[in-house]
Amino acid sequence: MPLDPLSLHIAASLLALICGGILYLIPGKGNAWHRRFGILAAAGLLGTGISGFFLRGLTGGWSFLHILSAVTVMSVIGGLACLVAWRRTRNGVWLLRHYRAMSGAYSGLLVALGLRVLPMILGGDTRTWLIPGLIVLLIVTQTSVSLAERFYWRPRLTRRG
Repeated sequence: MPLDPLSLHIAASLLALICGGILYLIPGKGNAWHRRFGILAAAGLLGTGISGFFLRGLTGGWSFLHILSAVTVMSVIGGLACLVAWRRTRNGVWLLRHYRAMSGAYSGLLVALGLRVLPMILGGDTRTWLIPGLIVLLIVTQTSVSLAERFYWRPRLTRRG
């Protein structure tokens, strides 16, 4: 029995949501736990982005949400490429780019979750909340990523050299 795209999309999203959340909570970065959960989170994000291309529920065809799927896939691939470049050079710029790309993909997942849950809580149709919800959730998630970068990631990067 083949998996339908929606089931795969939901399963991959939940995997990325849980593993990505754990990545934010574990204290050490770059250790074995970070690598294990990072692989799972990246696989979940890629699965979410790729399965998103096969979903046509909101408009019945292609929509701007498919562009977000492409951005997610490119962000995760770019984040992994930055990690490979960091391992070769040990230049902290590559590690910071890895953090930015992966946290951007994860915050996109949080935005998508918010756009799905917001109409259920506040009432109304998903289409009604799409643009205002997208703007508000993008501002909130990107602000939190910027604050985390400023106060959490960057000091750790400068201490390690």
